[in-house]
Amino acid sequence: MSDTPTRQKPRELTAVDDVRKIRAEFQKDSGGDLRKHVEQSNRVLEEYRQRLGLKVIQPPPRKTPEDGTGS
Repeated sequence: MSDTPTRQKPRELTAVDDVRKIRAEFQKDSGGDLRKHVEQSNRVLEEYRQRLGLKVIQPPPRKTPEDGTGS
């Protein structure tokens, strides 16, 4: 074993890191209140949807798996 310390390359930031930063800001701003956090997130998302001209598309209804009883 060598006694020389190993140098690690600095890790590159990813999109996940960006999301974590934003989540931490929302958490700080909402004081841990999940309802406020969701409301703030929805406001930000709506602002970006309008700014980018994106349409809101409803997902198709979920199909429930059949349980095999035929009822």
